[in-house]
Amino acid sequence: MRRGGIFAIFSMLFGGIKETLTPTIPAENWANKDLINQDRMNGMSEKEILENVKKGRYIVTEKYPEPHRNERGQIIIENCKLWHADLNKYGAVQTDKWVKQGKYNLEGEALKKEQERIEKHCEELMNLRKK
Repeated sequence: MRRGGIFAIFSMLFGGIKETLTPTIPAENWANKDLINQDRMNGMSEKEILENVKKGRYIVTEKYPEPHRNERGQIIIENCKLWHADLNKYGAVQTDKWVKQGKYNLEGEALKKEQERIEKHCEELMNLRKK
């Protein structure tokens, strides 16, 4: 009974030390899924890919303009299709960072088209409510 208890204590102690010494890898280090998949297809091992993740090879370095905001200061997501695609592909943490960086801004003709599409959709919803 004593040996089992001592073994359990050493196991918990070793597990705690191992957990505290294991470095955490930030989520943005995994953001470039296309490049990760390309490396896998080229025969790179998972160990090599993990080393590249630790080194920051897969960080997305795109720069975007300041996000558009409404009169209350809330960020406006104008390019909803791209936002949904990125949300499914990269996850909520990375997509939220891109929202704050302004990746989903639309300019010029694209912005005008999206506003018209939203207005048309709102009108359709209002017509359905009236029926």
